[in-house]
Formats: sequence, C-alpha cells, structure tokens
Amino acid sequence: MNKKIHYYLNSLGYTLMEMMMVLSVLSLLLTLVFLHITPTQNASSTRHFLEDIQSDLRYTQQLAYVNGSSYRFSISQSKGTYSIQSTASTIVRTNKIPEHITIDEGTMGYQIVFGGNGNVQKAGTLYLKTGKEEYKLVVQVGAGRFYIKKL
Repeated sequence: MNKKIHYYLNSLGYTLMEMMMVLSVLSLLLTLVFLHITPTQNASSTRHFLEDIQSDLRYTQQLAYVNGSSYRFSISQSKGTYSIQSTASTIVRTNKIPEHITIDEGTMGYQIVFGGNGNVQKAGTLYLKTGKEEYKLVVQVGAGRFYIKKL
C-alpha cells in the first residue's frame, strides 16, 4: 500500500478543505436564519407600538377625566416622538416612535385633545404606515372612543 494513502486512512482529524466546506455551509444557513428574524422583529415592534399608543390614548383620556381639565396627545414627526401634555403645556409622558413607522395626519392633524369630561374635541383619523402595512387610528366623538384598524 502506498505510504500517503496509508497515512490518510489512519488519520483521526479532518482536512482543511473539509472544515472549510462545513463552515461555509453553516454560515450560509445562519445567514438565512438572520434574514428571517429581521421582519419578525419589525412586526413585533409594530404590534408593541400599536398597543402602546392605544394605552397612552386611554391614559390621556383618564387624566383628562380625573383632573377635569383638557389634555393633549401630540405627535411630533420631526422629533419622532409623541407626548401627553396638560393644558399648561406640562409634558406628562413622552414616547419614541420606531424608525420604521411613519404617521400621517389624516383628517385630524397631529393632536388629539381630550376635554375634562373625557371626550375628544374633534373626531378624525390618523394613518400609521410600516413598510408594507398600513393602519388607521379612528377617533370618534362621544365617550372618547378610538380604535386602530389594519387597512
């Protein structure tokens, strides 16, 4: 038997070429996994943001009702935030809008004002866009009802 072949058959390790092939296949599989994680993270972030905005709208309404004075829910597109303010322009809470979400004013503008009785002063809509998906925030007059609907 040839000495080279005999050495190869008795070796216990892998060749450099075999290791390179295995590592390249693994890196390809990991790349595919990471490509599927990013859209899932954006969807989760969007769902969380929609829940937060509804919760903060309810909070603004409750503040107005409990304190008996007007409170504003204001959206600042330039800063990428929205805030809850009292009539004295005291900021109660500010939250950041995720970068992949844009808000268009629709028929309402960028402010929702709740009066002292918990009702909104003006009904209307806001549009929230996230890449491929679009949502509509509808605010109705009467008991300060609002909801978010996927378009």
